[in-house]
Amino acid sequence: MDANGDTASLKRKREPKDESDLSQKKHRRRSQSKRQDDAANANGANNAGAAALQQLGNDAELADAFSGAPSALALERSAAWKVSKPMGGRMLDLDPVFSPDERHLIIAYNTSIQVYSTEDSLLVRRIPLPLTHMEDATELASPHIVASVLSKSDTDYLWVACSDGRIWHLNWTTGAGADTPAKVEAKRVLDVTVDTVEIGGKFEDVLLVLKRLTKTSAQIVAYNSKALSTRNGKLLHTYDESPQFLRFAAGGRLVVAAAKEALHIGLLKARKPASLDDLTYRFHSFDLPDIISCLDIRSTMRTTKKGGLELQSVDVVVGCARGAIYVYHDLLSKLPGEGSGPLKAGAVQPKKYHWHRRAVHSVKWSEDGNYLISGGYETVLVLWQVDTGRLDFLPHLSASIENIVVSPRGSSYAIHLDDNSAMILSTAEMRPTMYVSGIQSLVLGDRPSKESLVRRVWRAVDEIAAPLVAAVNPQNPSQVFLCVGNGQQASLAGSSSTPLLQVFDISSFHGVTKHAIARTNPTDTNITSEGMPITEPTVTKLAFSRDGKWLASVDEWQPPERDTEAFLTGSKTAGEVSRERREIYLKFWEVGAEDQPFQLASRINDAHHSDPAEPIFDLASDPTSSRFATIGNDGIVRFWTPRLRMRDGNAAAGPDGQSLRSWACSRAVSLPIYEQDDAVESPKNVQRSGAITFSEDGSILFAAFGPSSGSVVVAIDTETGAVRDVVSGMFKGEIRAIRSLTSSLVMLSEDLVVYDIVSDELLFSYSLKETSDAAKRLTQLAVNYESRSIALVAPVPSTTQGKMKKGARSELVVFGMDHDEPQLIKTFSQLITSVCAGPSSSGFICVDSAAQIWSVTEGAEQAALLQPLADLGVDGEQAESSSQDLLMQDDEASDDEMLDAGQIVDGDDDDDIHAAVVAPQRLAEIFNAAPAFAMPPIEDIFYRVAGLFSTKPVNV
Repeated sequence: MDANGDTASLKRKREPKDESDLSQKKHRRRSQSKRQDDAANANGANNAGAAALQQLGNDAELADAFSGAPSALALERSAAWKVSKPMGGRMLDLDPVFSPDERHLIIAYNTSIQVYSTEDSLLVRRIPLPLTHMEDATELASPHIVASVLSKSDTDYLWVACSDGRIWHLNWTTGAGADTPAKVEAKRVLDVTVDTVEIGGKFEDVLLVLKRLTKTSAQIVAYNSKALSTRNGKLLHTYDESPQFLRFAAGGRLVVAAAKEALHIGLLKARKPASLDDLTYRFHSFDLPDIISCLDIRSTMRTTKKGGLELQSVDVVVGCARGAIYVYHDLLSKLPGEGSGPLKAGAVQPKKYHWHRRAVHSVKWSEDGNYLISGGYETVLVLWQVDTGRLDFLPHLSASIENIVVSPRGSSYAIHLDDNSAMILSTAEMRPTMYVSGIQSLVLGDRPSKESLVRRVWRAVDEIAAPLVAAVNPQNPSQVFLCVGNGQQASLAGSSSTPLLQVFDISSFHGVTKHAIARTNPTDTNITSEGMPITEPTVTKLAFSRDGKWLASVDEWQPPERDTEAFLTGSKTAGEVSRERREIYLKFWEVGAEDQPFQLASRINDAHHSDPAEPIFDLASDPTSSRFATIGNDGIVRFWTPRLRMRDGNAAAGPDGQSLRSWACSRAVSLPIYEQDDAVESPKNVQRSGAITFSEDGSILFAAFGPSSGSVVVAIDTETGAVRDVVSGMFKGEIRAIRSLTSSLVMLSEDLVVYDIVSDELLFSYSLKETSDAAKRLTQLAVNYESRSIALVAPVPSTTQGKMKKGARSELVVFGMDHDEPQLIKTFSQLITSVCAGPSSSGFICVDSAAQIWSVTEGAEQAALLQPLADLGVDGEQAESSSQDLLMQDDEASDDEMLDAGQIVDGDDDDDIHAAVVAPQRLAEIFNAAPAFAMPPIEDIFYRVAGLFSTKPVNV
């Protein structure tokens, strides 16, 4: 709006000024059309396109995901951009593995095996596994790891089994064996367990593989190393009743197979079988009162008169899906002997314990057998004294307990939580001695949750419906702030709420801390009386101020429609009542030190309010000052600035004497709303969308707003609030995002449009693939001001319904402002849920639906971004050879290089020890070359620093 209040005169269409301008724009459009035609013509050359993609670092199997291969020009330019290997991932619902000396903890991830040090929680080694994604209409959507068991014959090795029948024998101390898996014939592998068995006078590992035959039947097949190479195993047992998992114990003398509501106990017939074919078991089965969710075995061996070992007693504890725990003491004495017939009904009676309200996720025997340790959805670790039934609790853990493991010495417990974290607790003090945390975003896994064994009154989330809200701290570029929930179970229970803010450090690659920035529920009252989960708010927007001292967030909450029956009056529907009671908060946080929580400075209730509260479409930060701006459905842009907090006429001060500040709206600008002439909907019923962005110098705020049929872009002077320009016709459909880059506007709707606002010229556009409404919500845009590049992420649905379920893919396209052809086209096997530009770097950071991080950088910056210490391989022979190479390089160093390094020494004898003085600027060149997450490998940094201090001294 100008000074006279006239906005109609400022409105202009995106039209050319003359014929030359028209021909130029048409030429650009033809260039875009030609690119699409080239891609379509290249569709017949899939082999060549796949080969080119593989040379560019893309998987060959992902070439089929393109609608057509990119043009040769695009392939040539994409070589300048690289995509790193994925880092991180989701911890699987499998028991962590202790090393025999308890110095390492081995955790299975969705695509790798990672080894951590129990002393300092650092990642020691990451062993990636080649798990490829498959598109299949059958129940098996993609291969996934189903078991990770330490070898009993050689504890330096780990057996890892995949659902498609591949079995790896990995040396977890070196990482060897990941490229040479064995293969067993199976429609689907459900579980694998390992124990050492004496066969033919030799002890060796025997693997029991639980293979699915049908949905309600499975068979147990035994393999040793020879049988794995020939794929000829020994069939031990076949059973029905919905198989679950398998356990092997007592030196191969005992097999326990769990069905849905039954246990199958197998006892070894021959004490010392001569071969694998002689390995036979006598199986007994009995029913349980509930559905089995977990179990543990404790066996006792005794020495015979001949010096051998035999099985003396077996105690089995079973956790069930409705919260009960059943303990079967001395199970061997209750089983019939050989030739005595089947087990009689009621012959085996358990002892029942019950505290958990829902499924028992894990239960384990203590080392001495006097205690049981259990955990589940309640986020409480429960210790049961078996003889007396006394209970001890460790409450209020950060998320649901998925797995519990007792260390070999019994001195500690390893606990895996479903918020993608794991810790080690000392049994004496119940204090954590190790903690590992990954990205805690929502993940739709391949393995069903134990909570799904029982039908609930609520329906779990089966799709990712919104992007992961993330922001990078400008003062600490290695820290990414992610909006997450209270673990997987809490996020999947009816609504994907995200009330927490996780601080994740990319340089060390672990979670630093979590803060509650929206209302959260206590762990003991998170279910209603009807059994429904209590929904929590969802953070929708997040932005840092320029100096990183302030953080602004927007969170929304509305009651579920099922809880609005008491408020239904007249003709109002449950959805209308739910929207009327929606709560929308704009909050401003003061960011302190890393070890201090955020301080809430101001909370603005219904920042954009008419009747009812209007949603906040977008939140933007001024790149030149501590100022924020918001745009809402009410068609108003509001500017927010800090001011001194006054108390009795004086400036209020905090505990440390610092001045306290609060935030308030400093200016509100109404946007012009233009409706098409043939629109029949009333303004109240029109669905609008909006987005805002500041120019790079902060002088102009660009606001895109309006319905899909008539969106406009408004240029607002940030100093006066005057409307400088109005441009229409830029958006096709709903507004997704708008960004300012140099003198251009990057706008995303159903197309990506780059428009020069100064010359009134359409630079180029890019058409997105046809997707569903659910997929369009996950289309994201990011710009990098260092490289003047644009990153566009769009999902590629893999389901006919269009929902973004597990198995969905995303496509990443990178543009440069100097080229209208894509610089990089990459299709990911996972759904990309968040993309943001790396500060002080020319690349981008992507987070996918498997909690993995990908770095996208230009070729010059591809120096191992996000490369962990585990990938360096600096131990063993490689470290020795590297040190020898370093010594050789030192001997060959020239005098000029040493003088350039700034080393000054005294003395004439070359054999004397000399103190090297290194110029500070030489170290600054090494450590200040890039932000922490974009630094070269630590191995390279070490060699460069060591080269400054260890070069041969110069005689002066």
